[in-house]
Amino acid sequence: MQQAQVRYKTRSHGVYNTPGHFYKETKKSNKSESKNKLEIDYDNLITEDDEPVDNFFSEFQQTLLKDSLSSSWEREEPFLVVTNVGIYEEKPTTPIVPDVLLSLNVKPAHDIWKKKNRCYFISIFGKPPELVIELVSNKVGNEIKTKRKRYEKMGVKYYIIYDPGFHIKESCLHAFKLEGKSYKSFSKNDLNNKQIWFKDLSIGLKVHKEIYKGLDAQWLRWCYFNGKLLKTGNEKKDEEKMRADKEKMRADKEKMRADKEKMRADKEKMRAEAAEKELALLRALLLKSNNSK
Repeated sequence: MQQAQVRYKTRSHGVYNTPGHFYKETKKSNKSESKNKLEIDYDNLITEDDEPVDNFFSEFQQTLLKDSLSSSWEREEPFLVVTNVGIYEEKPTTPIVPDVLLSLNVKPAHDIWKKKNRCYFISIFGKPPELVIELVSNKVGNEIKTKRKRYEKMGVKYYIIYDPGFHIKESCLHAFKLEGKSYKSFSKNDLNNKQIWFKDLSIGLKVHKEIYKGLDAQWLRWCYFNGKLLKTGNEKKDEEKMRADKEKMRADKEKMRADKEKMRADKEKMRAEAAEKELALLRALLLKSNNSK
């Protein structure tokens, strides 16, 4: 088997600048075999840059989406939901880093420190994520054009843009579904209602106004078909505590009722015993009176 090193020229997409010798093409001497096998050099790929810069809202929003899905999605099959993890195409060039990605029926590798296991390589996982979310913080992120085209080319089925500051358009929620090789926008009715349902994923997203981590804002939340929110770990704990407190109050109330009933029964018993003693005394006096005659 003959191996020839093939250099691929890469271009920056505003995310990373990376070298062009990421993989080599293995050419087999058998001329009847038309396809070439790519041997990817994962060790030369950038999987992290150690320079995260983000705002409070974006950080809180990412945590909210990851936490609630991990804590409350009752799905039997495994899934991966992560934030700020790079995605590489099947032929790695430059990664793109969504704020949130969701991939179904996959698990992280056990040896997570190996270079090829540190981020989402489509060549390793065997498929692109089903859904990615981009959070808009300004007008220079290219979420509508550049990033949309890259996710479209990768084959990511659902692309969601959440723009709470209305930097892109008048709507805060934008959603696209891959049909064939192109993205098609969700209906205006879904977007105007600020709620989207992904039937094949059995999960949805909605915009919900609430206070989270001390910030009163419009947050993007996972939801069920009926609009019910998936709860975060702390929300589940708080709900469980409220349920336990309510159960304790019910038990305490029941105990108070039982204690009150016991006091009433004891009082009735004492009254009956007193009446019995008084009756016995009257009988004794009557007997004594009859004997004296």
